[in-house]
Amino acid sequence: MDLSMCFYIDLCIGGETMKVLFLGCLFRRERESEILALSNTGLSNAANTFQWNLIEGLDKKINLDIINVIPVGTFPNKYKKLFLKTVNWSHNNASNNLEVGCLNITLIKQFLRCKLVIKEINKRIKTGEELDNIIIYSTYLPFLRAITKLNKNIKVTLIVTDLPEFYNLSSSSIFHKQLRKMYNKIIYKNIKRIDSFVLLTEQMKYPLEIGNKPYIVIEGLVNKDLYIKSNNKFNTKNISTKIILYTGSLHYQFGIKKLLRAFRMINDDKYELWICGSGEAEEEIKQLSIKEKGIKFFGYLPKAEVSKLQQKATVLINPRTNQGEYTKYSFPSKTMEYMATGKPVIMYKLKGIPDEYDDYLYYIDNHQPAGLSKKIIEVCEKSEEEREDFGEKARLFVINSKNNEVQAEKIIKMINDKNY
Repeated sequence: MDLSMCFYIDLCIGGETMKVLFLGCLFRRERESEILALSNTGLSNAANTFQWNLIEGLDKKINLDIINVIPVGTFPNKYKKLFLKTVNWSHNNASNNLEVGCLNITLIKQFLRCKLVIKEINKRIKTGEELDNIIIYSTYLPFLRAITKLNKNIKVTLIVTDLPEFYNLSSSSIFHKQLRKMYNKIIYKNIKRIDSFVLLTEQMKYPLEIGNKPYIVIEGLVNKDLYIKSNNKFNTKNISTKIILYTGSLHYQFGIKKLLRAFRMINDDKYELWICGSGEAEEEIKQLSIKEKGIKFFGYLPKAEVSKLQQKATVLINPRTNQGEYTKYSFPSKTMEYMATGKPVIMYKLKGIPDEYDDYLYYIDNHQPAGLSKKIIEVCEKSEEEREDFGEKARLFVINSKNNEVQAEKIIKMINDKNY
């Protein structure tokens, strides 16, 4: 997974400006269709949404520039372009951003990105920009390597949304698993350079061996302005069809097969299962959607189209179970995205989900398909008013308590801490 982007953040402390460089990954929204057309494996909407939400939260507090690389696979199997261009761009009237290009070939790509980002950081420092802090989004090795080349007086904060060993949960060859294992060892070695952390779950601090280093937990964030201003709710009161919607990665590890089996246990023609996304289960879902009229597959869709489907749904569902070690380190990004729509959410209580969410989610009682099927029917057969009230309470909870401004403020506060 290529996760690589940089922002310069101007923080004013005691009248002085502190420079913060944020390393992470994103694609510009206006380029989404273009990049998707060139990609053979879809795009990471979740990572892109997280970063843009964070950028817009930080924009309310500070000024920032962005240096990014687009999160696409290598040529030719995963992406149709061999050369990725370097481009200057801006996300607002004040920013001076740079999209770093490279030769899009495995290993060469990672090496060049590391070198080019080091070069860009040093260039900005040499032109007189003070750089006191760096924030890195995700454990992307080229950027972890890059910060080891910098002066240790520059403090580095790492945002960890996934532990390296759980990046790819789909099936792969023994060779790729061993290669990934070696890659992860190098990542953990470079993580020792990190001074403070932003974690998705509390349990992450143990495998990362944080020790006494400062950290905060931010399980996710929603764009406050986007959901408050959105008035395009679809009226479902006079629609008898019960629509169960899943949006996201279509990997068997995330419970897709169980969801399909559970839905097929519902003997009621007014129920429909809508699925959109990409992943290893695509072909099976396509075939089922041809055979069974109640299953509709939309493939990978841009974020705006996904939002329209969510407003038409009766319930939103995530079939990822709480079985397996990785669930301790997992807070699915779709949880907050789902909750912010105002639609009721059905899911399992993962080990990484804090108890404060319990009043706003419908948890599945057992791991059998029959248990999932039972919960779907239970929630869908509630009155429209009860579902709306439940969904609205969840929406207000994440918009008021977990919005991008609140979460960005926590990061800024940790960076500003005199004891940091």
